[in-house]
Amino acid sequence: MLRSSCVCTAALLALLGTALSSVAAEPIASTPTTPELGPKTIPQDILRCERNYIYRHKVLPCDSPVTADGEGLRPLLASVPQAREELEIYQANRRSLSLTAYTGMAGLLIAAFAPNFFESRGSKNVTIGIGISITLGSLAFGRSRLMANEVHLDRAVKRFNEANPSDPIELLQPGAPVAPEPAR
Repeated sequence: MLRSSCVCTAALLALLGTALSSVAAEPIASTPTTPELGPKTIPQDILRCERNYIYRHKVLPCDSPVTADGEGLRPLLASVPQAREELEIYQANRRSLSLTAYTGMAGLLIAAFAPNFFESRGSKNVTIGIGISITLGSLAFGRSRLMANEVHLDRAVKRFNEANPSDPIELLQPGAPVAPEPAR
């Protein structure tokens, strides 16, 4: 036992000596070198859906950088109480939909892991079906509520435009070209 540890120690010392001698043989650069910097590329987020609006011939973002919440419209809509109320309803409804994401995830977990707790094939299949049904139901409910909620944002802009007919806001559809009208 003592002999094998001595052999291992001697082998490690020999390797360390070889490594140190090869490092010492290389000259040290007098000035550090920096890597070549190429053009800066910004990755494109393919899942992001930017919504914009046109106000006074300028294209402005409708949403905050974090989420699709219509927060970019708040400074304009603040002057019209009915429009501000519609925006707040829109934002509250979007926040309340986070529960559907958790419900969908629970359905996926049921479908994935609950069959491990059952012996019979029939029980496993029923459990998988229940989990998938919960997930699909949550997805359908969440999408339909999101689409119905967009009415509140449209109403907020409509209320603002009714109060300010000479200075309207135009909401652009996601994916629409963002070139504003030329100034007249």
